[in-house]
Amino acid sequence: MCKERRGAVGAAGGVVHSFDGDAAELEQLLSLGLDIGINGCSLKTEANLAVAARVPLGRLHLETDAPWCGVRRTHAGASHLRPLRHAATGAVCGWAEEKKERWRRGATVKDRGEPCHIQHVLQVVSGARGGGEEGEAEVAAAAFANSVRVFGLAS
Repeated sequence: MCKERRGAVGAAGGVVHSFDGDAAELEQLLSLGLDIGINGCSLKTEANLAVAARVPLGRLHLETDAPWCGVRRTHAGASHLRPLRHAATGAVCGWAEEKKERWRRGATVKDRGEPCHIQHVLQVVSGARGGGEEGEAEVAAAAFANSVRVFGLAS
């Protein structure tokens, strides 16, 4: 289907949302000029982590797909998770997790992908690539630049 419709995609290309395919599928999509979006659903198994690590930085997008597809404690990528940090200050965020029935202002809904969980996707992708915390800035900068490029955003 991607091959058949490739001509309809503009010069900026497109993003394969929530990619969880294998290495052969990754290579095929990259050969079509498409970028790859990774979220928690893309990081469930060790095989998923290995494929996510192969996505070239120049073609990688990080997604939350909130409220779905968060990185769950049962996912293979969970070993790379650390506490969320405030983007401006770097301080650890003290957001409590509450069941949706008990949600309150200042908390996140337990086991739901929230926009702030983009950091978790970043942590897992960087960890899978072998960069850990030290590699996060490079992965984040690349993913941001890719989104600016594909979606025509002002940086």
